[in-house]
Amino acid sequence: MKKFLIGIGLLLGLGSCTPGVAPPIGTEIAGTEYTHGKVVWYDLASPNPELSASFYSTVFGWKVIPYGEGSKMVWVFQNEGKPIGLMANYKSKNNTGEWIGSISVDDVTTTTEMAKSMGAKVLRNPVAVENLGSVSFIEDAQGAHISFIKMAKGDPVAGLATINSFLGLELWSNDPFDSKAFYSGIVGFSAEPLPSVSPNYQMMKKDGRNCIGLLPNPAQGIRSHFIPYVRVADVKATIEKARNAGAQILIEPSSEIRGGTAGLFLDPTGAPVAVQVYNP
Repeated sequence: MKKFLIGIGLLLGLGSCTPGVAPPIGTEIAGTEYTHGKVVWYDLASPNPELSASFYSTVFGWKVIPYGEGSKMVWVFQNEGKPIGLMANYKSKNNTGEWIGSISVDDVTTTTEMAKSMGAKVLRNPVAVENLGSVSFIEDAQGAHISFIKMAKGDPVAGLATINSFLGLELWSNDPFDSKAFYSGIVGFSAEPLPSVSPNYQMMKKDGRNCIGLLPNPAQGIRSHFIPYVRVADVKATIEKARNAGAQILIEPSSEIRGGTAGLFLDPTGAPVAVQVYNP
């Protein structure tokens, strides 16, 4: 765990890049309503998109579709024919990648300004992204990176993620009390303890929906991070695929950790990803 999550400092927000041909994400995933508080989209900031594309297509079977050209090029990840994430080429201070989730909010500008007033650093001011919606990116007071989004045509229909799609985010916080107050204040979350997961685990909820997990950061000496979870059919097989594709395995499946259903790795660019068998 010593090399786990080396501090990542993004130099630019993903929203600063508008592709020459905007992928029709909003049209393809939009539902009929908004589910504010839910994480509804995922962006990968990658220092090596070619390497990232090869890795995720190998491990999860995702199709990777390029849009635009040159410095405006982006890539859309698809699972079972549906967009589940977007990748852009960005250099971080340590040349490492990072997944950034987007929380659905009613007003991106108001939420971003409120976050700033509560100690967050704005990495990208609200910007209209064609075929997606209004997006901003922040670094909260604990150093964790998150996005706020108001999709143009409605959020994806809430429901259990399909296999090899994102289950959601966990916030590994250096100060869970402060993180709970921060996100409760700007997003309107309430917190529900889940001792069945771990003694200090809390689920951040809005309108009765589970939105983001919150727990004390188990990795020492690094900033707080949001960890994305991907639902898989076989956690051991997925971890082995990731290992063979160049990932650094940080947590092997073990009966001591969520009954052997979960694992964690750094992809070849250093972006952390958790995988879990989840069959409620």
